Amino acid sequence: MDRAFWKVLAFLLCAVLMFLLPLMTILDRQDDIAYNIVLTECNRFVDACRDTGYITPGMYSEFTNRIRSTGNTYSIKLSHIKRSVSPVYKQINGVLDFTGEYEITHINYGEHDILGVLYPNNPVQSEHDKSRRYDMSMGDLLFVEVQNNGKTMATAIRDMMMFRNTDYPAIFVRSGGMIRNEAY
Repeated sequence: MDRAFWKVLAFLLCAVLMFLLPLMTILDRQDDIAYNIVLTECNRFVDACRDTGYITPGMYSEFTNRIRSTGNTYSIKLSHIKRSVSPVYKQINGVLDFTGEYEITHINYGEHDILGVLYPNNPVQSEHDKSRRYDMSMGDLLFVEVQNNGKTMATAIRDMMMFRNTDYPAIFVRSGGMIRNEAY
């Protein structure tokens, strides 16, 4: 009876070593490939937006289609920080006098504001209509954050093997920078 228990245990251990570990390696590679695709596409999208100074519905839909080609679902967060520089004046006896200082203000526009311009409630406008283009100015900042929503296959199998529940995303990419050009 004792020998049968050890034989069954040895068989299960062999099954794990022969099937699950190679499967885990293959799925980890698949996650790495998906991460590299998302990183590349995120950088490509941000660089195109930084070089042109605007976002069009076509650019955004091409970006989302390319990252969804990995087979995972993603949440995308866009952030545009508008920067404005204003000179500071002081009023002396009814005359404005420049103080030599400048005030820098930052206004943060989130994903809701950007997508509201790209995809308005009015479906009559064409995708190429200029009113559906989100314009930015040189010196503004644009940031894109992409993370997977659900679990990837590698995370699901690893959680099953380790008896745990992973709550952080397997694919998390941030990209962004300053707008370099206004090509509109």
